[in-house]
Amino acid sequence: MSKEPRVEYLAGAGGDGYGFFPVITCYTVTSQGKQRNRWVLHHPREQYRGKEEALAAADARIATVFAEHRELVGSPDRFAGHLRARGFTELESFVTAKSFDDDRRTVLGDAFAPALGDRAIALDPELHAQIIGIVERQLAENAPPETRRTLDRLLGAGYSPEHAKRLIGLAVAIELVEEVVARKPFDESRYVANLQRLPEPPMPPGLPLFSPGRPAR
Repeated sequence: MSKEPRVEYLAGAGGDGYGFFPVITCYTVTSQGKQRNRWVLHHPREQYRGKEEALAAADARIATVFAEHRELVGSPDRFAGHLRARGFTELESFVTAKSFDDDRRTVLGDAFAPALGDRAIALDPELHAQIIGIVERQLAENAPPETRRTLDRLLGAGYSPEHAKRLIGLAVAIELVEEVVARKPFDESRYVANLQRLPEPPMPPGLPLFSPGRPAR
């Protein structure tokens, strides 16, 4: 009696001349050792500078499914559906950048949703670096603890580490404006409240807390 094919998942990384993105391959291995690819998915909007970072991100996605959704492991189709719901798509939709300076954001156009902060980097890279530096320091010192909790929550929701830190940076930026422009002291309670709202954009001081496009109550 022949054995059922063994299902395996392989983490990988793809590049387009600008950055690298996570790739996950599903294949089956028969009792005779023959291998057949079931699907190859990649995350076109999760971009990393290095191949190892993208590979680690793909490996982490697989590990998360094994740890939190063990029931999907033996069903490649359900496994793929789970990944697609979190931004993955068929590798056939991969588009190679025309040059080193022409990244996926340019090539894919509206199909690519850039991580928050890209425009800030272009307009004022020094200020952006300072904001991310503040986020990194809060994480290292665990002060306030809500910063680390927010990062872990966003990572668990599927955001990349870079994107999650940029979202936290939005809340940091509001407090910087209040300190520098309005000359008001850092308001930790407001900062924590804004962190808890993420990924919804934090609201500037003086405005009611409600989501864009949703009527205030």
